[in-house]
Amino acid sequence: MANRPPVPQWLAAADGGATFTQKVKHEGKLLKAVLLTAGDAAVEVMLDGNSIATVKAAEAASGTDLTRQLGDGKEHVLGLRVPGKAKAAALLELNGDLAAVRWIVTDASWQNAVVAGATDADAAKNPFDLKKTFDAYNSWQLAKPGAQNQATDAATLTVPPGFKAELIRSAQPGEDSWVSMAFDPQGRITLGKEKKGLLRLTLSGSGDQKVEVIDDELLECRGLLYAHGSLFANANNTKALYRLTDADGDGVFEERKVLMRTEGGVGHGRNHIKLGPDGDIYVAHGNNVLLPKNLDPDSPLKNYANDQLIPNPWDSSMFDGNVELPAGHILKVKPDGSKVTLIAGGLRNPLDIAFNYYGELFTFDADMERDVGTPWYMPTRVLQIVPGADYGWRRGTGRFPAWYADTLPSVIDIGLSSPTGIFFGYEAAFPDSYRRVLYLLDWSYGRIIQVAFCKSEGAAYTAMQADFVTGRPLNVTDGCIGPDGAMWFITGGRGTQSGLYRVSWAGKKPSLSPMPNRLLRHSSGTELQADTIRERSVDGGWTADLSFTFQGIESPDRFVTNAARLDLEKSDPALWRERALAGKSIHALLALARVGQPADLPAILDAVTKAAPAPTLDALRVVAVAIARHGAPDEAHHQKLMAWVVFPRDDVFLNREACRLLVYLKSPTVIAKTMPLLKAATTSEDLLYYPFMLRYLKEGWTLEQRRIVFEALNKAEKMNGASTFFKAISDTRSELAAALKPEEAKELAAVISPAKPAVLSAHALPGHSFKNWTLDDLTPLLAKMDAKTRNRESAKDALIRAQCVFCHKVSNDPALPAGVFGPDLVQVSARFNRRDLLDHILNPSKFIDEKFRYVTVKTSDGKTITGSLESEDDERVVLKTNPLAAEKTEIAKAMIKERRVSEISPMPQGLLNSLKAEQILDLLAWFENMK
Repeated sequence: MANRPPVPQWLAAADGGATFTQKVKHEGKLLKAVLLTAGDAAVEVMLDGNSIATVKAAEAASGTDLTRQLGDGKEHVLGLRVPGKAKAAALLELNGDLAAVRWIVTDASWQNAVVAGATDADAAKNPFDLKKTFDAYNSWQLAKPGAQNQATDAATLTVPPGFKAELIRSAQPGEDSWVSMAFDPQGRITLGKEKKGLLRLTLSGSGDQKVEVIDDELLECRGLLYAHGSLFANANNTKALYRLTDADGDGVFEERKVLMRTEGGVGHGRNHIKLGPDGDIYVAHGNNVLLPKNLDPDSPLKNYANDQLIPNPWDSSMFDGNVELPAGHILKVKPDGSKVTLIAGGLRNPLDIAFNYYGELFTFDADMERDVGTPWYMPTRVLQIVPGADYGWRRGTGRFPAWYADTLPSVIDIGLSSPTGIFFGYEAAFPDSYRRVLYLLDWSYGRIIQVAFCKSEGAAYTAMQADFVTGRPLNVTDGCIGPDGAMWFITGGRGTQSGLYRVSWAGKKPSLSPMPNRLLRHSSGTELQADTIRERSVDGGWTADLSFTFQGIESPDRFVTNAARLDLEKSDPALWRERALAGKSIHALLALARVGQPADLPAILDAVTKAAPAPTLDALRVVAVAIARHGAPDEAHHQKLMAWVVFPRDDVFLNREACRLLVYLKSPTVIAKTMPLLKAATTSEDLLYYPFMLRYLKEGWTLEQRRIVFEALNKAEKMNGASTFFKAISDTRSELAAALKPEEAKELAAVISPAKPAVLSAHALPGHSFKNWTLDDLTPLLAKMDAKTRNRESAKDALIRAQCVFCHKVSNDPALPAGVFGPDLVQVSARFNRRDLLDHILNPSKFIDEKFRYVTVKTSDGKTITGSLESEDDERVVLKTNPLAAEKTEIAKAMIKERRVSEISPMPQGLLNSLKAEQILDLLAWFENMK
């Protein structure tokens, strides 16, 4: 069923006007609070007795962002002040995350309410029609062509006290959607069009605006930069970085030079560019872009590999399964294109990069949102980019968790977001607390986030986040601090309506303190140590004297040890092999594992077990990398490693890595030792991780141990997660079930959940059809229904017969199956009244949430295929035609004749036709008070 809010009721005011109020309290994280208000006259929106917005009479409801006000966890009073003889209605969305949305609508429960009918009584005039209204995550769709002819009104944006937001320009017909921006030396704004070309916008002091096309060839310039007397443009779909030069200053770029060409895809593609403190051009590329052929062989990032102790055969078939290392990466390009250097990698899709005042580089990397709930999920995160670092992004399940010794941790994990542009506020004419921050643009949730850096931990940083600008829609794509000291940003992307905005400080003129210089960063010594090691190594200053490096590799600071390890790896191992093997430095042994020879494996394993008599996370990682790169250990070391591993321990991550190693070694005791952990597990990550690892072991199981593993997967399936999480559960279950003997499969049938729900129970299939029910048939019964007196057992039977349980989670009761394909319905009564819920069930295609729409493809050989879009790259589209089956259909893009979004819901019609009227009422009552 679609995630659709309940229907607001019109509230009518008497002759003298009225104020309608409702108490509102939200506890926990609040990503977005959006109030949609409609009226046939101007309506004043009140909060705690104060006027916060005035909504004009209009055909569509207007949005007011209340995230800042309602995110404090306190109780507030929301009010609508309506003039005499007028009517108003409202819908408040409280979005905690994608799985937890609560709606509050105007109805008879509001103080002083006089209900004047439903807002959808006349469908053509419904101001809350879903074609006009979207949830917070899909707010960008409000800016799609036809839905929005002008950019979002700046008056509806939420900014901190003392700031003012202005809409400077809405993109006009023919100006396309904007994905990048940059000020030129004359103060004019260059705008990158999503499809093709560049615009120049000139703003006069009188307010006049002049728009001209300055390029009509470059395809989707995601990155724009004015430097060295030229315009640098990273053209994603043209697959090249360009330097454009206006030699005679007439405003026309006569010279066009390709600095770098790259192959690969364009989804996570050629992104933003920035000028480095060294005068070079720094370029952010997503994980679909391949490295250029003219890459400097002495680049800081090298020696990267998948380094999986147990390679997962699923990885190549998962989303972005064709990604090549080093995945998303940062390049440094000389202004004339003469040298291209690979700085760092292991990223997913870093849309932008930014330098702080110390010359340190940062990015805002994207997550794989489908992986939420899995142990390999990597959140959106702010990263400090240092030369040579690998940040661990790998295709499929092979990502490096933050605790791996060969990667680096984030500065801060942001959470649900869709990263686009980033920039520091140093040049802003803002109060200091708003200048010394990094601004992050979040496209999906329509916000600009400020990240304040806290006292650094050695050579690293920590940070705190807060929203700076929010709006709906506010699909932000790029921004910067302009020459006037204001923040400028644009909206656009995916063909949506674009706008150019300006945010300025309107309070008392701030006293601007001077920004620090780079030397002040080196106050504690550890950051200076890390920089010195990097400069010796990266800038060609390496010498045979490694005493300083070995001193650094013993540091407790991860950034220092990372720099020291990279310094060792750059040198000839013959110069330091014996010192590494004779010492106790795990990180020196990691360096040898990465650049040594297969003949080094026995000595590395001996040294690791000696340096760490009880396995540590770092020691376990060295063993994994050494084996992954140099092959299986001999029998003596095989036995030595099994005796070395202490398992289980009192540390979650230690247990995961120890289990991985013992499974690789085929330990005869690892299954038995894992069972207590699995029975005690409460997180989705652990409940999936251990079965996922143990599935590699085909022998050595008892029947009870197999039962525990299947029960853990069943428990995990009832938890929150995204599509990959549930697919991994299904695939793990299938592999474990395939290894069963026939008699074991029969004995465990009750805990093995097959791929197709019909096999779960014979009575789950629809039986006799009593009637083709319609909404008109059942509506008269709803008003008479007392949910408290309905039959619970009848309701449970109805949920199974109507097959609700096979696509949705309908209860926290473990006795009921928990479906994984559709939305969680445990709290559905908080979002829909019983009539709306019934309408959704009877007419599933009437309202379809965008997240659950199917895609229909017609191929050149006459086939029509409909299913959920599982993955897509430049060459193929993969559809899943049955959400409850494992099979997928791969279609070559060259074969696709037509492609469209299906208007038919994945949920079939007629699911209630096998039920009597009383059973349908029991089913509806279940969601109100029986679950």
